[in-house]
Amino acid sequence: MHIVPILVPYAGDVARWGAAKGPAAIMQAGLAETLRQHGHVVAEPLEIVFPRERRTRDPVTNLGAIASMVSDAVAATIGQGAMPLVLEGNCTQAVGPAGGVARACGGAGIVWYDAHGDMHTLRTTSTGLLGGMPYAVCLGWEFADWRAAAGLAMPVRAEAAALLGASDLDAEEEAALDANPLARLDAAEMGTDAGARTTSLLAPRAAAAPGWYMHIDLDVAGPDELPGALTPAPHWPSRAALVASVTAAARAVPLRCLGIAEYDPSGDPQRRGARLAADLAVAALSKV
Repeated sequence: MHIVPILVPYAGDVARWGAAKGPAAIMQAGLAETLRQHGHVVAEPLEIVFPRERRTRDPVTNLGAIASMVSDAVAATIGQGAMPLVLEGNCTQAVGPAGGVARACGGAGIVWYDAHGDMHTLRTTSTGLLGGMPYAVCLGWEFADWRAAAGLAMPVRAEAAALLGASDLDAEEEAALDANPLARLDAAEMGTDAGARTTSLLAPRAAAAPGWYMHIDLDVAGPDELPGALTPAPHWPSRAALVASVTAAARAVPLRCLGIAEYDPSGDPQRRGARLAADLAVAALSKV
């Protein structure tokens, strides 16, 4: 497979701080070499740069501008017959890849691995944290301007969406999951049969979208595998179960883009999280 790494070095719209340093750190830890060892062709990384003259005092406008650039890069990569591997500072950067898949394929589905739901809106959030909202944006529940800037003209349908590995959901997110037909496999249910359960969950939905984006927030793996995370999971699947689930998901749906987010190298001197990112990338991309 021809893989194009796309680096988005922003945590929200902030550069050079915390998880914004994660994309470069994952590459420096040997991601490209690992993928090449598994038979892939890996291009030189593309780095998204948000020009300072485009910055406004509104973070949502800024995130839309970044998402637009990411969407362009993802759509162009798919159009060239390659696989975009988007390394994102944090989950706010997931809207752009979803839009790029939708533009290139005529619609997008999402498999979202995360310890959290990221499904809040301004009406449900108790923190105001934009990082808790990007999945809701993709689903059309909040910030239509952010979604439109990303090229996601039509929201992702709940029938073409899944949340896997969650263990820290607020009551409002639980209510949203109850009210909408997203597929769901919580961390507590990802045991030794995680691969089979993932296949059973996703395979019936594969045709609900012509192309799918897989988003992996590394905190889904828990603090042992991702030291230094700001919001560690209260419980988590084993590494083996997570790898099995990601492998099965990549087989079950027409995967057109992989995104990996939320790695802060400052809290991980041994680079365990970077190695986890490489292992999950291999698990997903070797089965497409």
